[in-house]
Amino acid sequence: MSHSNASTDAVAHALDLSHYVILCVDDEPHISSALRRIFDMAGLSVMVAASASEALNLLAENEVHVVLSDMHMPEMNGADFLAQVRIRWPHIMRLMLTGTTDSSVAIDAINKGEIYRYLAKPWDNDELVCVVREAIDKYALISERDQLLDLTKQQNSELSNMVNILEEKVQERTADLTKSLTELRGSYIASIKAYSKLIVLKNHGLFVHSQAVADLCVKIARLAGCSQSEVQDIYIAGLLHDLGKIGLPESMLINFNSQGDEYQRKIYESHPKSGEDCLGSLYEMGQIASYIGMHHERFDGTGFPKGLKGQQTPFGARVLCAVEAYEELKTSLTGTDKLSSADAARMIHQQSGKLFCPDVCHLLMKALGIDKPDSQPLGSTDGADASQPAHHRGNTPAKAEHPLKPSNFADGQKTDVLIRNVLTYSELMAEIAQHSGAGIVDERDKPKGYLWVRQAGGVHNASPKLVKWLKDHRFLINQEKGWFLPLL
Repeated sequence: MSHSNASTDAVAHALDLSHYVILCVDDEPHISSALRRIFDMAGLSVMVAASASEALNLLAENEVHVVLSDMHMPEMNGADFLAQVRIRWPHIMRLMLTGTTDSSVAIDAINKGEIYRYLAKPWDNDELVCVVREAIDKYALISERDQLLDLTKQQNSELSNMVNILEEKVQERTADLTKSLTELRGSYIASIKAYSKLIVLKNHGLFVHSQAVADLCVKIARLAGCSQSEVQDIYIAGLLHDLGKIGLPESMLINFNSQGDEYQRKIYESHPKSGEDCLGSLYEMGQIASYIGMHHERFDGTGFPKGLKGQQTPFGARVLCAVEAYEELKTSLTGTDKLSSADAARMIHQQSGKLFCPDVCHLLMKALGIDKPDSQPLGSTDGADASQPAHHRGNTPAKAEHPLKPSNFADGQKTDVLIRNVLTYSELMAEIAQHSGAGIVDERDKPKGYLWVRQAGGVHNASPKLVKWLKDHRFLINQEKGWFLPLL
């Protein structure tokens, strides 16, 4: 079981289910009675309705967290009913229960109602309760996420007001002076620096780290022959690159483990976008904001938030990416032991062309005065495992894993479970690789996105073996696009 699934199960069992209400909609009384008994025994508050119209009235008058609907009902079928629920109460988790095996029913329910899960009759009681628990868990996580996002927006608004106040004071104090454009730009940078210091009062170590990143970014930008305005933009981006972390709890600033809870990881990975959103609307800050929003993108496409690759990120963002990683390796900010400047430089150099842009790595070594970075494993000693840094060997207690630890970026390590006890991502890749013209398109990070398998020339060009394999592994077919996995 993956870390994310284990964490999800633990949270679901920790929830007090009596605080959550499930509405069961079925026109057959004995089905409704059976569902009521099952969920009563599970500790849920249960409501039942014999038709879609009755269910809509109940939803309008009561707080409901999960809706479980039959597909075939008089007046309005389950797909149309769940579509109404999605429009009027989008936060409610929607489940479909039906006795038909027609895949078009599932496709209709997914397209119209954007359901969370699709269950078949007859059902297994334990599986049914487990699915509802998972739906409630997701409801709770989404609610918590929305609260955090609201808090971040509120803090960003307050910070924007502070920036406006600072700009007003600068304008008041310099109103009677005649300054050149260069002097005006210098004052602007000074105010941004003050703003940076004010933001990072949340964590002093973050303040020191941001200054070091900005200073080294300037050296690299000048070595690259950037214009003065480009150098200044990269410098300001370095000062404010962790602005989005103001909305994160303290536990995510120190000793954060990127291999831990999936939900916390997603919250952490939202901080570049939060910083970009905070600065994007400010005067002359558009380019700076874009650097901040992409400073965790990796050269090989394994970064976040968008997984951009190579030249898809601008030069300033690629500089910021390598320099921030270098400075983090030299400090204990991430919870790892400190590396020397030489060891940190070697580790960055070893990832040239992988995590980091080769041109930027070359300029970084030049800025550090290193002509030929040593390719010897970091901190190697006689009899030690040369593949690991010294602080990961022996009996030393393990600390939070740094993004550059080798075990975290080894090629091909896709271990996420797509369907428990049925299919993993690595198994999917191995199967698709055997079929000419077939490919995987992963759109799960997009709104309403699914994991797709597509065939060059259309679904009719796929081999019968591939078609059977996908069907056996619960993929549904869309004649225009390909096959998709709805149970995610």
